[in-house]
Amino acid sequence: MRESVPLYKQLKSELLEKILSGEWPPGEQIPSEAELASMYDVSRTTVRQAVGDLVTSGFIVRRQGKGTFVAEVDHPATSTTLYGFAEELRAAGLPVDVRVDVIEMRTCPEDIARWLRMTRSKQVLYIERTAYVEDMAYFHERSYLVPPYQVSSRMTPDPKMYDSIYGFFEQNGVRINSGSQTISAELADEEDCARFGLTLPAAVLCIERITRDESGAPVEYSLVRYPSDRYQLRVHLLRNPR
Repeated sequence: MRESVPLYKQLKSELLEKILSGEWPPGEQIPSEAELASMYDVSRTTVRQAVGDLVTSGFIVRRQGKGTFVAEVDHPATSTTLYGFAEELRAAGLPVDVRVDVIEMRTCPEDIARWLRMTRSKQVLYIERTAYVEDMAYFHERSYLVPPYQVSSRMTPDPKMYDSIYGFFEQNGVRINSGSQTISAELADEEDCARFGLTLPAAVLCIERITRDESGAPVEYSLVRYPSDRYQLRVHLLRNPR
């Protein structure tokens, strides 16, 4: 587990994965707070925070006197075209320079392995990149790609090859079909301040994304951190009268 991530957020991710994977289908009653606390060896306060977040997000609903259930509708999301993060900036007309900071094969962390539906002992291709616009760091991305990708320890990162993660997938015969992501706000840490030129206290936006291929299998987990003043999300909303 990631020590820097609050325990309730880690539990929230665990529960959300059960919903998104279909293990807990729409309409199913989820375990009680006491049962979840026992299952995950956490306090009921931690469970209450995690479940409360999922209720607020619309993934689960509480029914007075009956319990807590997975929402009958699919998880709330807005469908839009799937772009890579650097592609989004270029589409906005910004001159983006993507630099590869780290590229190596490494054992998949336990929490990431859960999202990628693989055992944590397996190797994944880890790529760490920073995107710059006119020498100003715009975002930092950590990506975990499932096999069969292999990287030699002697290989020098080729920025052109990894300039677009989705382009890299296509070069290796993987057709990307869909993705899902969550966006949350956090206080910047010292690493963020050094990378983005921020002064504490400052906020960053954290974007977790799962990318899937045509079969629906997850092929990438990425975590992107943006200074809050360098990221905008525009969504077109339509109201369907009933």
